[in-house]
Order: sequence, then structure tokens, then C-alpha cells
Amino acid sequence: MYIRNHIPSAELSLEQTIDSLSASPLIDGIALFGSRAGTHDNPISDYDLLLLVTELPVPIFMMFTHIGGRMADLVFVETAAADRILIQTEPVAPNSFDGMQLQKMLSVQIVYDASGRLAQLQQHARQRQAQDTLFLPASENALYDACFWPNHALYHMKRMAQSDDPTYLTAVDMMLISSLTGLWRAYYQVRDLRWEGEKAAVRYWQAHDPAYLEWLRECMSEPDRHKKLAQYEALLRHTLAPVAPLWEGDVSAVYLRNTPHTEANLRTALEFWEGLFK
Repeated sequence: MYIRNHIPSAELSLEQTIDSLSASPLIDGIALFGSRAGTHDNPISDYDLLLLVTELPVPIFMMFTHIGGRMADLVFVETAAADRILIQTEPVAPNSFDGMQLQKMLSVQIVYDASGRLAQLQQHARQRQAQDTLFLPASENALYDACFWPNHALYHMKRMAQSDDPTYLTAVDMMLISSLTGLWRAYYQVRDLRWEGEKAAVRYWQAHDPAYLEWLRECMSEPDRHKKLAQYEALLRHTLAPVAPLWEGDVSAVYLRNTPHTEANLRTALEFWEGLFK
């Protein structure tokens, strides 16, 4: 893996870095997002910068670097992409490139804007948000994903947790870790909320669902495997409650390949399976 050490920005303050970048003819705009752009900045916060550039030598999406002793994530957006976003009138998928940039523009702090594009993008994003025309709702397939795979994993974890084999039990522990990391994103998805990172999620739960946050903390810190699994099941039930109950009993469920997960398609697949026994 190729990386670089001793980069120039590591020796510069954020203000000096912004001044230096602003002097480049390739930089059309600079905006801060994340904690630095809001009210949550503190001594351990990193820097999050969106850089509007006229051109790139290769299609850079994100760069990890250091500025003045702090870690920094840099997101690059070309002016051509910004111009395309500015003329969009139809809602976009939140997890698309355009959707992610529009989400950032809602709350960024613009610190340099040579052509005025960043201000236009921010106004565009906020107007479309006010008109509720910014983002597409979660698709039927996305919601099915959010329900199918966690239920599938839960059934297998409960099966393997009955074993005395250390291999099986370690696999359960591994699956619990990966399942928990997907749980909070599923919580956001089924409620049609926009994911803005773990810290923002914690603050959301503090304000809107403190019981869920407490259950999540207890589950993450629980050392007993069986208790942890039971807590995860309760969390998953609450997570998916707006769209579907948890699977119960001897269920049959199907995941389709390159086909929409409509009720008609799912019914056809399951009837095919049942028909094989006639």
C-alpha cells in the first residue's frame, strides 16, 4: 500500500492550510463539515474538508491526511460535478455520490468560495430539503436487505451458540460484532433518516431514543455471550419495528438475485419451493 509521510499540511495550522490551498488555481472552494463546522469541536476532533477543484489527475474521492497535528479527511468534488448537481431537480439516492455531497452541503461552513459555487450548492440543497425533493426514500430492496440479512444472521448465531465447540462460539462472537456494526445503520435506514456518522447517531439517540442508546451500550459491553445475543435480538426487534417483525419459528425466506424484492416475486419464489414437495 502506497502512502506518504512528512506532507506539507502536517506542519501548518488549519488556517494556514486554507490560505495555502486558496492560492492554488485548482481550488475553487473550501468548506468545513463534521464537528469543526458545528458546535461539537473539541481538542480531539479531526478536520473534515470538502475541496471543490477544477480538475483532478485521477478520480480522488477521499484522502486521509494530517493538518497541524490533527487527522483530516478530505473529500474532493470537481466543479463539473457541482454544476451537474446544481441543475438537478429530481430526488437522488442518499448514498449516491451526489446525495452524499448534498447532505454535506446542508451544514458545511464555507471558508473559501472563488466562483460562488459552494454558496449556490448550499442554497440548492437547503431549498430542495425544504421542499422535500432532495432525497429518494429508501427503496423496497434496501429495506428488504435491512430485514433479511440481520434476521438470517440471528438465526445462525442462535444455532451456533448452543454448541460447546470453541470454533462455533468464536464465530458467534465475530458475527455479533459485525451484526452490531450494521444495526445502527439499519435503524437509520428503516426510519428514512440520513446517516451522518456514529457521533451524530449517538446525539440523535440521546435526543430521540435514549432507551435504544442505553440498550446498545449494554449490549456492546456485555461480556456474557448468551446475554449479549439476547440483548442483540431485542435491539434488532426495536430496530426493524417500523417495517417488519422479527422472524419467528420455522420460517422460510428468500433473497433474490438481480430481481426486485416485491411481494409478488417473493411469493413466486416461495411457492416454487413449496411446489417441489407436491
